[in-house]
Amino acid sequence: MDENDTTYGYRGAEWIKRIVVAADGSPASSRGLEQVADLAPRIGAEVVVVYVRHLPATAMMSPGIAVPEVVQTLDDQESEVKQQVLRLLGGKGIVWDFVVRAGSPGEEIVEVADETGADLVVVGSNRHSSLHNLLLGSTAAYLTAHSQAAVLVMRSKATVGAESVASALPVGTLPAQ
Repeated sequence: MDENDTTYGYRGAEWIKRIVVAADGSPASSRGLEQVADLAPRIGAEVVVVYVRHLPATAMMSPGIAVPEVVQTLDDQESEVKQQVLRLLGGKGIVWDFVVRAGSPGEEIVEVADETGADLVVVGSNRHSSLHNLLLGSTAAYLTAHSQAAVLVMRSKATVGAESVASALPVGTLPAQ
């Protein structure tokens, strides 16, 4: 193998023709987008980026939460994600599409993956606590349980680095802050 060859073992992963990547602006989601932007042109895969506008039911029922402000925040977040996708995927020769859905992120991402015939779904995981996952659910866990396509769960570089440092230390030792 040529030392300048950067393919993953061989030219073109025959089984990956379409990748669905969930994007929400989080560090883990950004890392997933970066990896897909690197992988897709190497294997000739098409990319479908999914942004899900999730308005929690509690926001609709709580009198203290102003719905127009929440919607504006979602609009701003969607715009930021679109800009990031354009920066990472635009001009790389990748065939891609940006899909916006509203509802439960896990359900909507699975639906898009099924509709588009995705071979791979990429999602970020921000490593929430077990209590958070119990109460709110985990999109990554939902996808691994319900997706017909293979699922790749990405972590943010900061999370991976912190876990690596913590795991390399003797028990009872904390990293310097």
